[in-house]
Amino acid sequence: MLYTTPTMALLEHAIDVSAMRQSVHAANIANANVEGYSRLDVTFDAALEQAGLQTISTPSSSGALPLETASVVSTGDAVKLDEEMAAMAKNALRYQMLISAFERSLGSVRLAINEGRS
Repeated sequence: MLYTTPTMALLEHAIDVSAMRQSVHAANIANANVEGYSRLDVTFDAALEQAGLQTISTPSSSGALPLETASVVSTGDAVKLDEEMAAMAKNALRYQMLISAFERSLGSVRLAINEGRS
């Protein structure tokens, strides 16, 4: 996709990761009663360490975060349905917020294209 701003690129990656998290939460809930199933999680730890970052909100020297290097890993823990449902609800809210921010960014681009006319 052609990005007009680095913010739009970052928002797209964050939306993709949020969708990945939602799929992982759904898989965890679906397999909660399967014996031997370990909880899955989406992680950036390896990518962040490689980039020398401490938190996801700190930009790297290139200005881009390694969001595309998110990976799904097994935690080895059993699935706790109440915690998984809470995490899924939190992620759904994050996803909605990201979509809203992306739409606002597109609105700004549309306004610029139309030279301020509605």
